[in-house]
Amino acid sequence: MGRYTGAKHRISRRFAENIWGYKKTPLATRPYKSGQHGRDGRKKKLSTYGEGLNEKQKLKFFYQLREASFRRLFAKAMAMPGNTGDNLMQLLERRLDNMIYRMGFAPTPRAARQLVAHGHVAVNGRKVDRASYLVDIGDKVAIREKSKQHLQVQEAVANKMTTPSYVQANLEKLEGELIQIPQRNDIPVVANERAVVEFLGR
Repeated sequence: MGRYTGAKHRISRRFAENIWGYKKTPLATRPYKSGQHGRDGRKKKLSTYGEGLNEKQKLKFFYQLREASFRRLFAKAMAMPGNTGDNLMQLLERRLDNMIYRMGFAPTPRAARQLVAHGHVAVNGRKVDRASYLVDIGDKVAIREKSKQHLQVQEAVANKMTTPSYVQANLEKLEGELIQIPQRNDIPVVANERAVVEFLGR
């Protein structure tokens, strides 16, 4: 399965959760799943397998990953010391496209990915166009000089999104850095990564 590029609100309706935290969402007026039985208030009890699959899909959609890319990160998280679920979330958060979004240089995760892919981002003074690039503590992430007037960048700056504690950003210079490895409690993503680990590790 390729990376999902369709309507984001459709995915939020599928899970009955505002996955990306968008202010404008159909869940504000229709806080239930789509479909014939979406509004009857009954929740289908998922099996352990179903819950794990559900949570994995949520993370894949949020971070815009293909299955193979997600499993590669999971394998890397498994090989690291410590809690595999925490390791997985830390690796996902440290992706360059996600860092651009967290620093407030892009209005949405999708826009952040496009900025990276189109060569508008530099790390430590060098252009990097791989969204999967893992940012390390102290790396200087910046919007390149010729791209600072990009429409999506300016839209993000105007909205002044709150940055999480593990990143530092300067919206005037459009540069920032990862100042510490994110702790799970500080990562603003609602997901049960333990269910994901059990699902993928079975």
